[in-house]
Amino acid sequence: MPTEAAVGLVFSMIRKDGILLFNEENQVLLTTMSTFQLFLDVYLASTYSECAVIFWTIAKELGIRESLLLSGKQIITSFTSALLLSMLFG
Repeated sequence: MPTEAAVGLVFSMIRKDGILLFNEENQVLLTTMSTFQLFLDVYLASTYSECAVIFWTIAKELGIRESLLLSGKQIITSFTSALLLSMLFG
């Protein structure tokens, strides 16, 4: 996966519309990635973690500990499923 895709992943943790950064600079990044790489990138950006707004809302309602536990579970599940997809189809 291109290292330039990391920017979209990081910004998707702040706001989910950070995924739009994959479409930056006249779609240069998108055109250099294979279909599977693009799928995996968007999949990780949308599932790896909730955005900061959701994290703080959960923390406010259930407490910071519970929010961290849920985030950890989400990260593990997303990474594991992406790894399995890569092994099967990559």
